[in-house]
Amino acid sequence: MEIYVDAEGRQRINRPLIPLYKVRKFGEKISDTFSFVSENIRPLFKFITYLLLPLCLFQALAFNGLMGQYFSALGNIASGGSANDADVLSSMRLEGMAGYFLGSVLFYTIGTLLLVSLIYAMMYLYEHREGRLTDITFNEVRGLLIHNIKRFIYLILVGLLIGAIFIAWVVLMAAASPYLFFVSYVVGLVVLVPLMLAAPIYLFERVNVLEAYFKAFRLGFKTWGGVFAVFIVLSLIVGILQMITTLPWEIAMIFKNMLGTDEADMAFTSTVGYSFLTYILGVIQCYGAYLVYAIIFIGIAYQYGHASEKIDRVSVENDIEHFESL
Repeated sequence: MEIYVDAEGRQRINRPLIPLYKVRKFGEKISDTFSFVSENIRPLFKFITYLLLPLCLFQALAFNGLMGQYFSALGNIASGGSANDADVLSSMRLEGMAGYFLGSVLFYTIGTLLLVSLIYAMMYLYEHREGRLTDITFNEVRGLLIHNIKRFIYLILVGLLIGAIFIAWVVLMAAASPYLFFVSYVVGLVVLVPLMLAAPIYLFERVNVLEAYFKAFRLGFKTWGGVFAVFIVLSLIVGILQMITTLPWEIAMIFKNMLGTDEADMAFTSTVGYSFLTYILGVIQCYGAYLVYAIIFIGIAYQYGHASEKIDRVSVENDIEHFESL
């Protein structure tokens, strides 16, 4: 690592490139993930904010509404009602709750679509752009971002079809035997792990969507333990980091819907100011989640690069194809 002064007189750190395709030990996958984040934290933060903060303004409305209905129902039960009472069911306002739930799922899907497409566009440009991501502009990212969004939509649609087929199969097994249902459920959980590689495969390689899923199965099952370990460890780290932005929102929601039961508390939590506070904390909670979820997607990409290099020797094939230019 070297420190140098650029043309504008600013000190910059010259770090070794973090290649995507490289056989890595488990610790290297985690360390390279955080090295990529630390090296490119400014463009990552800037573009995630640019794309996802506006979405979070609407997502927080739907999610706050959903959790408000949920906490209200819990408060009703805690105050002496029964989960089977008609009053509890009416307090949940199931129709409104379903609307909030669908809205939350829709916004979360759009947010994940934008986040994954952006992260993998930036990881590609990091390796192929002169200067990596230093002083990169959104105009330089836009073309590849749109390309990734289109491809990721296809991947999601095919994934939903596969999921529907699997659910139908599980239902049939459940009807046949509780034992078969349990076996089908376990098989489904095992199969989900390799499928995590489908997104980087489809967005980094020139393959069709079915080829991406088949390759995800092939690479994923051969490196199943690595995929699972990277996901679990990064998820635990992300969960801890997410508490920073989630905890204030949770406290505000719980106080409003479950703890603030006397007249003074209810008068305070029913004010416009307190409602606006919970909304702002909801926006921060959604936005913070996307910021830290980026770490998981980066880690999965490096796991994909490890599997591709270990099994398919991708970098060797690329060197052979471009031998004349070496």
